[in-house]
Amino acid sequence: MAFAVYPSEQFEFTGDTRQFESRHFCPNCGSRLFSFDEGAPETEIKLGTLDDAPSDLAIRYEIWTKRREPWLTPIAEAAQYDEDRTRD
Repeated sequence: MAFAVYPSEQFEFTGDTRQFESRHFCPNCGSRLFSFDEGAPETEIKLGTLDDAPSDLAIRYEIWTKRREPWLTPIAEAAQYDEDRTRD
């Protein structure tokens, strides 16, 4: 899954979602949309859910690389985290 991480103060959403912990889902099909927690510094947005996903994002890090498929290579110039990362 490809997510973009944005400062939470720059994120807002409208419409109906279903929520489990900080994860929000489509109420019709159950697709994961984003992770937003009131007061958290960052929000993760699943890029495949956007009508017009940005194509000029710079990849700064990869997480959960211990689960990477053996045929996938690390992204050059991106920090690598075996699991989740600690906030910079």
